[in-house]
Amino acid sequence: MELLASTKGHAEEPLLRVLRSAETAVERRSAADALGLLDSQRAVPTLMHALEDPNMVVRRSASLALLRLRAIEAVPRIVRLLRDESGGVRVLAAGVLGRFGDPKAVPALVRALRDEKWYVRQAAADALAELRDPRAVAALTRALRDRRPAVANAARRALAACSGSG
Repeated sequence: MELLASTKGHAEEPLLRVLRSAETAVERRSAADALGLLDSQRAVPTLMHALEDPNMVVRRSASLALLRLRAIEAVPRIVRLLRDESGGVRVLAAGVLGRFGDPKAVPALVRALRDEKWYVRQAAADALAELRDPRAVAALTRALRDRRPAVANAARRALAACSGSG
């Protein structure tokens, strides 16, 4: 980590170039990961653009890098990932939104409680538990009846958090 931080001035621009234009997803993903570790606000616009990368691993890494950089301005773009074609991207987006703690994500997370994939519904409930926003109570109450016990249990924990007893 210290080595990466000490090379920040020299590594940042090449990493930004790789993220913008590398042919392989592995290279773009690795660049996004490294930029998240550099603690560089200069990387935020390029990482936000990478949320639209054709490869899901790049979109996932860009989301995590933006969280690491505490780039709250990325929340609306990450909210869009809750509609991504990849369930893995959607579940990660829900987790990232919960960790950002931005109440603007609540309506989208409430919608994600109806996702076709149970693990996305569970991640949405877990994120809502982190946000502790009373606007989610009605949807979380409905989620208590989810056919997947993991979702119902996550909704129960989220309701407890929203009511202040969790």
